Amino acid sequence: MNKSKILLIDDNESFLELFLSLPETDRFDIVPLTSAKKAIKILNTEPVDLVISDVQMPEMSGTELFVRVQDLYPDIPVILITAFGSTEEAIRAVKEGAFHYFEKPIDDKLDLFWTTLREALAKREMLKEVASLRRERALQARTPVAIIGQSEGIKNVLESINEVAGLPVTVLICGETGTGKELVARAIHAASDRRDKVFFPVNCNEFAAGVLESELFGHEKGAFTGAIGRKVGIFELVNKGTLFLDEVSEAPSFFQSKLIRVVETKTFTRVGGTLPIYSDVRVLAATNRNLQAEVESARFRQDLFYRLSIYTIEIPPLRNRREDIPLMAEYYLKKISRAYRRPIAGISNSAMLSLREYDWPGNVRELINVIERAVITCKETMITTDHLPFDTEAYQGISRLNLKDMEKFFIGLALRRTHNNKTKAAELLGISRKTLLEKVRPVRLPEKSP
Repeated sequence: MNKSKILLIDDNESFLELFLSLPETDRFDIVPLTSAKKAIKILNTEPVDLVISDVQMPEMSGTELFVRVQDLYPDIPVILITAFGSTEEAIRAVKEGAFHYFEKPIDDKLDLFWTTLREALAKREMLKEVASLRRERALQARTPVAIIGQSEGIKNVLESINEVAGLPVTVLICGETGTGKELVARAIHAASDRRDKVFFPVNCNEFAAGVLESELFGHEKGAFTGAIGRKVGIFELVNKGTLFLDEVSEAPSFFQSKLIRVVETKTFTRVGGTLPIYSDVRVLAATNRNLQAEVESARFRQDLFYRLSIYTIEIPPLRNRREDIPLMAEYYLKKISRAYRRPIAGISNSAMLSLREYDWPGNVRELINVIERAVITCKETMITTDHLPFDTEAYQGISRLNLKDMEKFFIGLALRRTHNNKTKAAELLGISRKTLLEKVRPVRLPEKSP
């Protein structure tokens, strides 16, 4: 494991020698320097994780160095060390963004010093992660976010994205699992004025209650057992960007009360802290539950529901927009076959019909999984029904049916999907209930379910 690289700047060589003799220094790659100008040369040519600098130095002071670092390398934390008479200058630098300051001598506060140093390096690692996400976002910007379809349901989703993306409001994205809620959130971010900032997704169902609070809001040293130092939370790091809270309905009640405050005021406190922290984060939330029903059953805060649902986007399940399935299947076939370097030309008519008629309980996510599996197992140039993981027998022979047989097939299909509710089946078929009843009488429904 590579050691963190730290620049230690002080014009007093005795201090540098004394510092480097401390046992903790072996854990880091510490570069001792006697001037701020030497530090700048290294910063311009080598990766650095932390700068520790004396304040009072000839040619360029530590606070002047901090300003240069903040301007050129804002992700690198700076800790200042002050002698008598320069403390006020260091305090001003901390208010402007320096990580911390210490007064000389530091011998009597070494435990706090090393803890602070580790906190600064932890923040540096988090900022590296954010920078990585920003690079990923820049790459994604070259390829438009792919929301595939031409159904009325998808047209409504795209219109909603265009309508709300440029507004500084929270958005609640609703839909069954696998419908593409995060994809819609990314599309909103990509079309907003925050597109050049970070998009950070968090699944509220993946963390234990206390961990979720600490991850998002951060914590102070000693806030709970194991909190050996200060932790900067995601809300603080995603300042100016977009935070996507997936499965927000699973957030615990005490966390919901803190979330409502940060959504309303953009301020929060770390776990165990008292000072308010401001962060300009746009919150997008998603759920696969009926949040109104969750509110009525007292499992979700009503005030938070109202704040999150200022604007709501409903994503229809895949079974309700079957006309989009061929477009999506072809899109993901090209994408996956190119990634796997498989020369697959397309999908057979019978396989496409099977894809179109399948009910897709896992929605888009399941469709992508099915196409990926088909690409892996296909040894020919065309995907057929043999490469599909579900029963396709009911759909394979439909192209050989005459009009009367097709009518019988689809009436049976509609009645099974509506559990023999003739009114709903008629609506599904686009005919009146009376017409359906006239057609059902002579029809003997096929025994096998598609």
